[in-house]
Amino acid sequence: MLARRALVLTLLVLLPSGCALAGRSLGGYVDDKLMERGVKRRLSSEGKGVKVDTFGGTVYLSGTVDTEQEKSDAEIVAWQVGGVQQVVNDLVVARPPAAVAALPDFRLPHPLTEQLPGVERVERGRDGGPDLAYDHSGRVVASVYTIAWRVLIDSGLTKLPSTGRPIDHVSTYALPESFELPGPTYAIVIWHVSERDTAMPR
Repeated sequence: MLARRALVLTLLVLLPSGCALAGRSLGGYVDDKLMERGVKRRLSSEGKGVKVDTFGGTVYLSGTVDTEQEKSDAEIVAWQVGGVQQVVNDLVVARPPAAVAALPDFRLPHPLTEQLPGVERVERGRDGGPDLAYDHSGRVVASVYTIAWRVLIDSGLTKLPSTGRPIDHVSTYALPESFELPGPTYAIVIWHVSERDTAMPR
């Protein structure tokens, strides 16, 4: 509250009289600037190259990062700041060196890639973290947790770590048995967008 008052006083001194504040009230402008500061502060150690803008409760991320994981992490950080209503992630993932890009990927595609509506690809997450489902525009639309049936019966969903993104709805899928996943296994899909949004073409 003190930070907000101090920012208001500073802006009253610095802003020229009659400034339209891009169509926002002074209070709305201050709220946006506080959110912007909060996101930048959280990104300071790991978000080099990320530009942050705010308008009307929406955080806009732009710039270039090295990996899809960094792009996803920046979005998670933005959602964790109080007052954020929407995050538009326009970060661009830098292309890997040509020698690396030429190497074939021998990993099998995720078994859910063809089953999830509106999903273009599902990428394996870090150890202990969820896999991430992306739509055609490169936006993260869901987090996917793979859980053995025994763990699901014993613990339920209470131990799933939060990714910091909003949760719209949850789906459960039975996965085919494989060498990596012997026995009955289920995928818990936590959607960050609505069913209507995933069905819309991108």
